[in-house]
Amino acid sequence: IYSGIGHFEQMFLTNTGDYYANESQESMKTSTVWEYMVHVENRLNEEMDRVSSYLDSSSSKALINTVERNMIKVHVNTLLEKSFDHLMDEDRKSDLKRMYGLFHRVGSLESMRNSFSVYVKRKGNMVVQDEERDKDMVKTLLELKQRLDGLVRDALSSNEDFDRALRDAFEDFINCRENRPAELIAKYIDSQLRSGNKGGSEVEVETLLDRVMVLFRFINGKDVFEAFYKKDLAKRLLIGKSASYDLEKLMIAKLKSECGSQFTNK
Repeated sequence: IYSGIGHFEQMFLTNTGDYYANESQESMKTSTVWEYMVHVENRLNEEMDRVSSYLDSSSSKALINTVERNMIKVHVNTLLEKSFDHLMDEDRKSDLKRMYGLFHRVGSLESMRNSFSVYVKRKGNMVVQDEERDKDMVKTLLELKQRLDGLVRDALSSNEDFDRALRDAFEDFINCRENRPAELIAKYIDSQLRSGNKGGSEVEVETLLDRVMVLFRFINGKDVFEAFYKKDLAKRLLIGKSASYDLEKLMIAKLKSECGSQFTNK
């Protein structure tokens, strides 16, 4: 009916777009990003209610698209630049989930994924390149991976593209220092398999070894890892420092599963 009477619908959508363009500009200046995102959600809900109460249902999609374009789409880069790193650093899962939902509505998840990839690479490089903290590198990377896995799961809908970006970023930065991460991963495993370590029960140590194997998959220098691992294994067995022969056999089985029998038969 609106289209047939003076193109009412088009005029209505144009005025609505102008209104939200102006409002969003003001709100971006006066609100934090998380406050702004809540405001956008509220506006979208209000417009949906307005459609169901006062407007013809045929106007619904065009109206919501107008609001989304003026309140989300045009501000995607600014929202990411102003807040993404902070939200990630602070583990703000609810806000990241809200951002994910809004960006998904306007087809801008690729921009968010790119910011995510840059963030992970920067954080990982800081760990791997810090030679003064080499002794803590593997532990810190395990903690980082666990935290980011939780964010992908809880805030980013376990999106496969974000999960792939996370894996690619780890593979990128963990190999930025040739050989050293491979050596340190082998040494970390040695520390967990030695008697007297504080790794906890065998079940807890096995769980930790599974997490370490995730890092192992990312390294290019597996031959370097192999050299250090076999040297440390021989020492543990020769001087009786192995915490558990069952764990030793389990670790060898894991490596065989990852690399094939040629790895453990050498």
